[in-house]
Amino acid sequence: MEIFEPLETGFTIYSKSGCYNCTKVKQLLRDKGSFFLEVDCDEFLIEDKEGFLLFIKERANKEYRTFPMVFNDGKFVGGFVETQDHFDNLLCFTNDDF
Repeated sequence: MEIFEPLETGFTIYSKSGCYNCTKVKQLLRDKGSFFLEVDCDEFLIEDKEGFLLFIKERANKEYRTFPMVFNDGKFVGGFVETQDHFDNLLCFTNDDF
């Protein structure tokens, strides 16, 4: 079973069924008008959980075991809170430029 690589442009959300924060992060990205690809990980977790977690660890450069797992432009962001902070930091950076 092949796992989709994080997109080089836009957001990639690795999510699972019944995940409250997965739903919240998708709504956040919709509200911000951001393009995202959602990768449903239910099958990966059933078929090869350790292989999936190794895949994420190698791309995130750290062990991360909670959902959602969010990447932006191919770089690991984190979960819902980190994605929210990511947007807050972008806003601050943009405001400071003016």
